[in-house]
Amino acid sequence: MKISIVGSGNAGCAHACILTEAGNEVTLIKTSFSLHDDNFEEISTSKVINYSNPNESTFKAVKIHKITRNIAEGVCDADVVMVMTQSLQHKNVAKLIGPYLNDPKLLIVIPGYLGSLYFREFIDENKTILAEGESTPYDARITKPGYVSILFKNARNAIGVLQEDKKTEAVQIMGELVDTYRHTRSNIVESALHNPNLIVHTIGAIMSASRIEYSKGEFWMYKEAFTPAIWNVIKQLDSEKNNVIELFGGIPSAYVDECKFRNEDNLQQNSMDVFNSYAQEGGPKGPESLDTRFIYEDVPNGLCLLENLAAVHGESTPITSSLINLANALHNVNYRTNSRTLECLQMTIEGLKSHC
Repeated sequence: MKISIVGSGNAGCAHACILTEAGNEVTLIKTSFSLHDDNFEEISTSKVINYSNPNESTFKAVKIHKITRNIAEGVCDADVVMVMTQSLQHKNVAKLIGPYLNDPKLLIVIPGYLGSLYFREFIDENKTILAEGESTPYDARITKPGYVSILFKNARNAIGVLQEDKKTEAVQIMGELVDTYRHTRSNIVESALHNPNLIVHTIGAIMSASRIEYSKGEFWMYKEAFTPAIWNVIKQLDSEKNNVIELFGGIPSAYVDECKFRNEDNLQQNSMDVFNSYAQEGGPKGPESLDTRFIYEDVPNGLCLLENLAAVHGESTPITSSLINLANALHNVNYRTNSRTLECLQMTIEGLKSHC
């Protein structure tokens, strides 16, 4: 298939390599002049990305079909468009690429946080399936310009699909691209709120603020942050999340069970054992400071979205709201001002529920 990946950061580069190796024609598109510019200049000149698999020290060079900033050229003939930018950029990316979309079979936003809804005005829903992912199938880091290390591959991934009657087709398309895609959620709200970053990024960073600042880069969140008292907070946030998922007709599930679903082949294992194993063996270092997307992205687009989806049902979210208030105080900003809400998505509760 012809695949256009929008976003040339860690995820974009890693998945460009994997999808190219699988025989697809991949176009990698950069839409900004901010993060990873030195890497983009290197790969756009060489047309090559070097990648390594987990536990490997050798890198394989992969020639990418096209690496470009030319958005019109990049997306116009794609079969599948994969938006893999930070979720903060979804609205801007939709405006940039939307006018040049030419009825791709599928447009998927990974991770979503309902960001797929920004693209509705630019597609024909009878021709293009609109979907969301929760986390990327491969976790990776750009180690130096032109080089990306894949840290691990999920055992399985799920997607949410806007059009109820297109679920089977959507997961078939994604399953052809990456074999971890074998499952669909009840709806895109369920998918948005099962984004793991909503839980662990926000609580892990906010509740460890002093430790992050004191450690000056020597903080390992997954190993250090999640003590028994913090698990009490996680469970209460999880409860608020699952209440909203049920309000929109979705299936509730605990964070630790979703962690096992994504990361463990053997689903008979204890969920907490799976998390603890990941924390000790695979959890990445960081964040290095409080200027982290764990707060400035996952609070306005995750926690504030959760708070808003509850509020439109007349439900309160005391833990969610408290975490937002703490994040506001830590950064001396108001994350609710530019947060992701149904209003900013130009969606009513009735309109959203019609897709649930």
